[in-house]
Amino acid sequence: MKFSNKTVDYRLKASNGAGVLELIDDSSDLQLPSIEKLTDTLKGAGIMGEIDFPSFGQIGSMTFTINNKADNPQYAMLSRPGLIKFEVVSVVDVFDVNNSKIGIRQEKVFMSGLSKKYDMGKREANAGADGSSEFEITYLRKVVDGKEVLLIDKLYSKYVINGIDYMSEIRTALQ
Repeated sequence: MKFSNKTVDYRLKASNGAGVLELIDDSSDLQLPSIEKLTDTLKGAGIMGEIDFPSFGQIGSMTFTINNKADNPQYAMLSRPGLIKFEVVSVVDVFDVNNSKIGIRQEKVFMSGLSKKYDMGKREANAGADGSSEFEITYLRKVVDGKEVLLIDKLYSKYVINGIDYMSEIRTALQ
Protein backbone atom coordinates (compact mmCIF):
# COMPACT_ATOMS: atom_id res chain seq x y z
CA MET A 1 0.00 0.00 0.00
CA LYS A 2 1.28 3.46 -0.93
CA PHE A 3 0.17 6.81 0.45
CA SER A 4 0.64 10.01 -1.52
CA ASN A 5 1.71 12.84 0.75
CA LYS A 6 2.33 16.18 -1.00
CA THR A 7 3.76 17.94 -4.00
CA VAL A 8 7.51 18.28 -3.48
CA ASP A 9 8.02 20.61 -6.43
CA TYR A 10 6.62 21.40 -9.86
CA ARG A 11 7.64 22.97 -13.16
CA LEU A 12 5.38 24.93 -15.51
CA LYS A 13 5.96 25.50 -19.21
CA ALA A 14 3.70 27.40 -21.61
CA SER A 15 3.86 28.01 -25.34
CA ASN A 16 5.09 31.41 -26.45
CA GLY A 17 3.82 33.31 -29.49
CA ALA A 18 5.87 31.01 -31.77
CA GLY A 19 4.36 27.86 -30.20
CA VAL A 20 7.56 26.88 -28.36
CA LEU A 21 7.24 25.77 -24.71
CA GLU A 22 8.96 28.21 -22.35
CA LEU A 23 9.67 27.78 -18.63
CA ILE A 24 7.42 29.96 -16.43
CA ASP A 25 9.66 29.95 -13.41
CA ASP A 26 8.10 32.21 -10.83
CA SER A 27 4.49 31.14 -10.29
CA SER A 28 3.51 30.91 -6.63
CA ASP A 29 0.94 28.15 -7.20
CA LEU A 30 -1.30 26.56 -9.80
CA GLN A 31 -4.95 25.57 -9.65
CA LEU A 32 -5.46 22.69 -12.07
CA PRO A 33 -8.84 22.28 -13.77
CA SER A 34 -11.82 20.78 -11.99
CA ILE A 35 -13.88 18.30 -14.00
CA GLU A 36 -17.55 18.98 -13.39
CA LYS A 37 -20.25 17.26 -15.40
CA LEU A 38 -23.18 19.20 -16.80
CA THR A 39 -26.41 18.12 -15.09
CA ASP A 40 -30.16 18.22 -15.52
CA THR A 41 -32.73 17.71 -12.78
CA LEU A 42 -34.57 14.41 -13.06
CA LYS A 43 -37.88 14.21 -11.22
CA GLY A 44 -41.22 12.53 -11.59
CA ALA A 45 -43.12 9.33 -10.86
CA GLY A 46 -40.98 6.60 -9.35
CA ILE A 47 -38.30 9.02 -8.10
CA MET A 48 -38.32 10.22 -4.52
CA GLY A 49 -37.66 13.90 -4.96
CA GLU A 50 -35.03 14.98 -7.48
CA ILE A 51 -31.75 13.69 -8.89
CA ASP A 52 -29.26 16.18 -10.29
CA PHE A 53 -28.43 13.77 -13.13
CA PRO A 54 -25.06 14.18 -14.94
CA SER A 55 -25.36 14.32 -18.74
CA PHE A 56 -23.27 11.50 -20.22
CA GLY A 57 -19.88 12.77 -21.35
CA GLN A 58 -20.77 16.46 -21.08
CA ILE A 59 -18.21 18.46 -19.12
CA GLY A 60 -18.60 22.02 -17.90
CA SER A 61 -16.02 24.76 -18.17
CA MET A 62 -12.52 23.70 -17.10
CA THR A 63 -10.38 26.57 -15.78
CA PHE A 64 -6.62 26.53 -15.18
CA THR A 65 -5.26 29.30 -12.92
CA ILE A 66 -1.68 30.46 -12.48
CA ASN A 67 -1.12 32.58 -9.38
CA ASN A 68 2.00 34.74 -9.16
CA LYS A 69 3.67 36.93 -6.57
CA ALA A 70 5.04 39.43 -9.11
CA ASP A 71 3.98 40.33 -12.62
CA ASN A 72 6.54 39.80 -15.38
CA PRO A 73 6.59 39.83 -19.20
CA GLN A 74 5.83 36.08 -19.34
CA TYR A 75 2.37 36.64 -17.86
CA ALA A 76 1.56 39.43 -20.32
CA MET A 77 2.63 37.03 -23.13
CA LEU A 78 0.16 34.45 -21.80
CA SER A 79 -2.73 36.92 -22.11
CA ARG A 80 -2.56 36.83 -25.92
CA PRO A 81 -5.46 35.57 -28.05
CA GLY A 82 -5.31 32.08 -29.51
CA LEU A 83 -4.50 28.61 -28.23
CA ILE A 84 -1.85 28.28 -25.52
CA LYS A 85 -0.29 24.93 -24.58
CA PHE A 86 0.81 24.08 -21.04
CA GLU A 87 2.95 21.38 -19.48
CA VAL A 88 2.97 20.92 -15.70
CA VAL A 89 5.39 18.36 -14.23
CA SER A 90 5.04 17.58 -10.52
CA VAL A 91 6.94 15.38 -8.12
CA VAL A 92 4.84 13.91 -5.29
CA ASP A 93 6.35 12.12 -2.32
CA VAL A 94 4.90 8.69 -1.61
CA PHE A 95 5.18 6.48 1.46
CA ASP A 96 5.34 2.74 0.72
CA VAL A 97 3.81 1.19 3.85
CA ASN A 98 4.77 -2.42 2.99
CA ASN A 99 8.47 -1.59 2.59
CA SER A 100 8.62 1.34 5.06
CA LYS A 101 10.16 3.42 2.31
CA ILE A 102 9.62 6.95 1.04
CA GLY A 103 9.78 7.49 -2.71
CA ILE A 104 8.45 9.78 -5.38
CA ARG A 105 5.89 9.73 -8.18
CA GLN A 106 6.00 11.86 -11.31
CA GLU A 107 2.82 13.45 -12.60
CA LYS A 108 2.54 15.32 -15.90
CA VAL A 109 -0.45 17.38 -16.97
CA PHE A 110 -0.68 18.61 -20.55
CA MET A 111 -3.29 21.24 -21.37
CA SER A 112 -4.38 23.52 -24.19
CA GLY A 113 -6.61 26.49 -23.68
CA LEU A 114 -7.50 30.12 -24.23
CA SER A 115 -6.67 33.10 -22.05
CA LYS A 116 -9.75 34.24 -20.08
CA LYS A 117 -8.25 36.65 -17.57
CA TYR A 118 -4.97 38.42 -16.89
CA ASP A 119 -4.86 40.06 -13.44
CA MET A 120 -1.65 42.10 -13.05
CA GLY A 121 -2.22 42.22 -9.29
CA LYS A 122 -1.95 45.07 -6.86
CA ARG A 123 0.92 47.43 -6.21
CA GLU A 124 1.91 48.00 -2.60
CA ALA A 125 5.28 48.89 -1.09
CA ASN A 126 7.17 45.86 0.25
CA ALA A 127 4.48 43.38 -0.85
CA GLY A 128 3.87 40.86 -3.59
CA ALA A 129 1.56 41.75 -6.47
CA ASP A 130 -0.53 38.57 -6.07
CA GLY A 131 -1.71 38.53 -9.68
CA SER A 132 -3.18 35.64 -11.63
CA SER A 133 -3.96 34.35 -15.10
CA GLU A 134 -6.95 32.15 -15.99
CA PHE A 135 -7.42 29.92 -19.00
CA GLU A 136 -10.37 28.01 -20.45
CA ILE A 137 -9.04 24.49 -21.03
CA THR A 138 -10.23 22.50 -24.05
CA TYR A 139 -7.64 19.68 -23.87
CA LEU A 140 -6.44 17.96 -20.69
CA ARG A 141 -4.15 14.94 -20.39
CA LYS A 142 -2.72 13.49 -17.15
CA VAL A 143 0.16 11.00 -17.08
CA VAL A 144 1.29 9.36 -13.82
CA ASP A 145 4.66 7.58 -13.80
CA GLY A 146 4.50 7.28 -17.59
CA LYS A 147 0.93 5.89 -17.76
CA GLU A 148 -1.91 7.97 -19.19
CA VAL A 149 -4.73 8.02 -16.64
CA LEU A 150 -6.94 10.79 -18.07
CA LEU A 151 -7.55 12.43 -21.44
CA ILE A 152 -10.27 14.97 -22.16
CA ASP A 153 -10.42 16.58 -25.58
CA LYS A 154 -13.58 18.66 -25.78
CA LEU A 155 -13.13 19.61 -29.43
CA TYR A 156 -12.74 15.99 -30.59
CA SER A 157 -15.22 14.44 -28.12
CA LYS A 158 -12.74 12.26 -26.23
CA TYR A 159 -13.04 11.30 -22.58
CA VAL A 160 -10.56 8.53 -21.81
CA ILE A 161 -9.85 7.18 -18.32
CA ASN A 162 -7.22 4.46 -17.89
CA GLY A 163 -7.49 3.52 -21.56
CA ILE A 164 -11.31 3.37 -21.74
CA ASP A 165 -12.76 5.90 -24.20
CA TYR A 166 -16.19 6.69 -22.82
CA MET A 167 -17.18 8.81 -25.84
CA SER A 168 -16.31 6.30 -28.60
CA GLU A 169 -19.89 4.95 -28.90
CA ILE A 170 -21.28 8.47 -29.16
CA ARG A 171 -18.74 9.45 -31.86
CA THR A 172 -19.63 6.27 -33.77
CA ALA A 173 -23.38 6.88 -33.43
CA LEU A 174 -23.00 10.39 -34.84
CA GLN A 175 -21.24 9.27 -38.03
